[in-house]
Parts: sequence; C-alpha cells; structure tokens
Amino acid sequence: MANTAPYEKILKKLTSYLKIFEQENQFLSLEGERDRVKEVLDRMYHGINRHGQCTVNCGVNTHDKLNVIKLSYIDMNDHERCAPKVGDGDVPVVTGPLTDSAAWDLSLRELYGFLDNQKPVQILAEKSHMHISLVRKCVESLIYFGLGAVISPIQYSNTYYVTDAIHRVMTDKMMQAECVRYVTSKRHLEPPTWESIFNLYQTFQSGIQLKKLFVVEKPFRYNINERRLVEFGLVYGILKRLHKYPILKSTAGSDIPPSLAPYVSANLLDGQHSFDDICVQLKYKLGQVQQDLEFNRDYVVVIQKLGV
Repeated sequence: MANTAPYEKILKKLTSYLKIFEQENQFLSLEGERDRVKEVLDRMYHGINRHGQCTVNCGVNTHDKLNVIKLSYIDMNDHERCAPKVGDGDVPVVTGPLTDSAAWDLSLRELYGFLDNQKPVQILAEKSHMHISLVRKCVESLIYFGLGAVISPIQYSNTYYVTDAIHRVMTDKMMQAECVRYVTSKRHLEPPTWESIFNLYQTFQSGIQLKKLFVVEKPFRYNINERRLVEFGLVYGILKRLHKYPILKSTAGSDIPPSLAPYVSANLLDGQHSFDDICVQLKYKLGQVQQDLEFNRDYVVVIQKLGV
C-alpha cells in the first residue's frame, strides 16, 4: 500500500489557500471560475509529480502576487538524512496537531503531552522520563513532518531583531491570517488586526530588549499574547535573537577563579556554547551565568551572534 503521508501537508496547505481565495473572491463557487479551477488543479498535479513542487498563480492576471499558491513535496524516505539537528537547550514549538498517520509512533505520542512551547529538550526528557536521545529524535520528526519547530528559550532579558522576512509576510495573506490566529490572547474578544501585529514587529527594527519593548508598546492592549508573538516571529524567521557566547581568555600563568571552574571543566567557554546552552548543561539560572561571567570579565570575553 502506498504511503500517502507526504501528501497530507500539501493538502492541508492547499485547503487553507482555497478557503481564503473563496472568502475573498468566490474563486471556487463562481460559475465562470470552474474552468480556471480545473486548470489550476491540473498544474498543481503535474508540478508536484514531475518536479516535487509547484507555484501557481490563481489571480486574474500573472502579476497578482497576492493569490499565488506554493506547494512542495518531501520524500519520507529522506527523513533520516534531512531531519534537522536538535540541541538539548532547544525549545520545541508545536505548530500542528498529531495525525493518525503511520509516521507517529508511541514515543512521539507520549512526549506530545509534555510539549508546552516553553520547556527545552533536556527538561522534557526529565519530565517525560524518556532518554534524551529519544526526545531529540521525536522533536526532529515533529519538525520534519511540518508540525513543529525549535527556538531558543524566550526570556524578557533577550534582545531580538526583525528580519527582511517581514516583507514576505506582507504579500502572504494566508500567513497573515495564521499569525493573527496564533498571537490572539483571548479568543472571546476581538482579534488583533494584522496592521497592529506588523507595527509591533517593526519596533524590533533596531534591536531591543523584550522587557523594555513590551513595557512601552503594551501588546495586551491589542489582545496580543506577548510570548506567542515572539514564538511566531522566530518560527517563521520574522525575528532573530541576539545570542551571547563566552570565550575564555588565555590563562597561562594564572589560576582559574573558583566560580569559573564548572564552566572550564565542562569546556563551555569555547565560543560554541551560548548562555542558553550553559544554563542547560550546568542547570544554572540565567542570572547566575550572567553574574559569574560578568564578575570574571577579566578572564572571559563574550561575542554576540544572531540566531533563533
């Protein structure tokens, strides 16, 4: 029996596109559109089967960028080769529900109940009593099948920057609708407008600490959930976080301060481990890591890099 799981994501995405087009211009129900609907579906069918992807314009003219459908197929046999690598300090973010597909095994179902978009992989392993390597595999599968992503822990002391991806969202009505749905704080109240969400993302332009931004902008006034605003931005590349990586300076002829000993013995001051990684490895609070490294700034230099 053929495995249809790779096409499930395509069909779900296509359904979302067609629903929006129908609501906006009766693309499916108008009598005069039926031939064009058939033509569009034929082009999708041949594009997916021949090239593994397709881009089809459903607008009135070829320059209509707001009604373009983009779909791509992922071969399940490439799972092991293509699955992203997940770190112990990464936080899995669920973007879709589990299905009845044969792709979902008992381990993933067991872990799924512990996923809250806040716990890093190592904490998930402890809470679920699963081996950490198995948790990583489950999260990698979740990402591969388009039902999740990983981000760094969200904290008010973090600094974020908006990226050029915000311009791509400006022409993607489906993503705008998904963003509004995702960041809405209270479902029984009026949802925020895309314009209010866009304006908030624009305030990250010059890089700003999360706490300072939210104190000034007050997203709750627009019924926007602060954490989910950042989550969506990181998952879809709209935001990047400024990470800090400590490096131990040359210590020839000098003793390592006792407070730095745990960092050095675990080889965490090599410029490859972020503050988040160190917190996970040593099970320290971020405040303690910052205090230890600041107190020993004569021995440590900190570099900064953008990432998720």
